[in-house]
Amino acid sequence: MLLCGIIDELHNSMPKNTHLSYFFCQATDSRINSATAVLRGLLYMLVKQQPSLASHIRKKHDDAGKALFEDANAWSLTDIFVDVLRDPSLRATYLIIDALDECVTDRTKLLDFIANSSSVSSRVKWIVSTRNWPVVEEQLETAEHKMRLSLELNAKSVAAAAKIFIQHKVCQLAQEKRYTP
Repeated sequence: MLLCGIIDELHNSMPKNTHLSYFFCQATDSRINSATAVLRGLLYMLVKQQPSLASHIRKKHDDAGKALFEDANAWSLTDIFVDVLRDPSLRATYLIIDALDECVTDRTKLLDFIANSSSVSSRVKWIVSTRNWPVVEEQLETAEHKMRLSLELNAKSVAAAAKIFIQHKVCQLAQEKRYTP
């Protein structure tokens, strides 16, 4: 819920030429619980917003074919992703992953990729939500220009903010639907 609010706020407040690409992991769904699915989803959203970036995908696809996106070798998407991040035409970009701890397959590889690619381009910002697991924190330790926010350490503030947000949304919905008290 919190990351949805952050995405909405970024979308409403950022310049129109800024990209916003996000992915929601869910451990119980094999279609969205792997590092490959995360990269595929983020890459898809980036290319949809800036079609000229598809040239990086076409180059690799011409060499490897359809299997590039489907089989166990799909982790090679990282090469494409890095090429996209290094593309001089790439506009300012936010890459957002929710519930990274629910990425079951190749989470370690994905964490390493995020940490290593955080310095590829100053135009790209990563926002990642995850449970406070020491192994995740250790792997992201090498990421450059990071800011860490622990909601567990600020549980009372988070609960109060969530309550205010819910009250606001309930009032907004009541107004839109013309509900009476």
